Order: sequence, then structure tokens, then C-alpha cells
Amino acid sequence: MLLQTQEIRLVPVDASHKDIFIALANIPEINHRVNKPFPYLETHFDELLNKKTAFVHHTWMIEKAGSIAGVINTAAARHTKVFQGGYWIHPDYWGKNIATDAVLLMRDFLFERYSAIRAQAVVEPDNTASMRVLEKCGYIREGMLRKFYPSMTRDLLDVYMYAYVRG
Repeated sequence: MLLQTQEIRLVPVDASHKDIFIALANIPEINHRVNKPFPYLETHFDELLNKKTAFVHHTWMIEKAGSIAGVINTAAARHTKVFQGGYWIHPDYWGKNIATDAVLLMRDFLFERYSAIRAQAVVEPDNTASMRVLEKCGYIREGMLRKFYPSMTRDLLDVYMYAYVRG
């Protein structure tokens, strides 16, 4: 489902995004932060497109003025009203409020479409830019989860849990 504001569009990932998705996933500043294999290959992208899941899952390309600026995704997390998501922005687009706009658009979509009760994200302790994005979007830091997040390239990571909770 296409989501959009006056500033950005969230376009569902499809086969036409293969080259740009792979290129983004292999940018060192991005790959260091996301839980993707490195190098990210065509087979990994094909697995993403062909993944059949029993739960709600969305992945969108973030488009700004006709160019791909990043990726945002979300999935139901152990309950049909709880979602966890993440995003990555091309370094050329850092500091331009694109992540904030994308998180707000995705968050509002989840609460409207699925009657979500909770939207959450985990952030590494040194990723202050993502913390600011989530806080601008109304997410609250709930605490540190030590040795919690399984990274494909760096073992179990300490992360902060952020959440936006309805009511």
C-alpha cells in the first residue's frame, strides 16, 4: 500500500527496487546499523520479496522528490496489535527530516489500519540521531535491553527500547 504526504512517499518494495535496495544495504554507514548480511546480495533481496509470513509485514522504499532516500519496515511483533519497525536513510539525506516524516507516516498507518496499540523500535546506544527521530515522533525510551538484539554481523547488541503506545 502506497503511503504519502506532501514531502515523501512510502512505496511498497517490489522487484523494480532490487538494485537501489542492494546498493543502500551495502553502504557501510547503513549496513553497520541494520540487521542485514554484508555484503547484501541479490539472493537476500529475492528472499525478502518471497518471504511468506504468518504475520503482518511491510517494507517500503522512502521516496523524496522522485529519488529513493531510504527504506522503512515494520512487522507485527508477537501480538497483532504490537509492531516493531526500523528504517535506514541514505547519508545524502541525513538531517532533512525524512526519517521523521517516514516514521510518523508508518506509525499513523499502523494505528489506523491495524488498530495498533504499540509501535516500537530498538536503537543502539550511540545512535543519537535515531533517538532524536523517535522522540520527535512521540516515542518514549523505555529502557536498555542488554545483549538483546541479534545482529547478523556483531553478535547480541545492547539497545534502547522506544515505544509509542496508544492510550
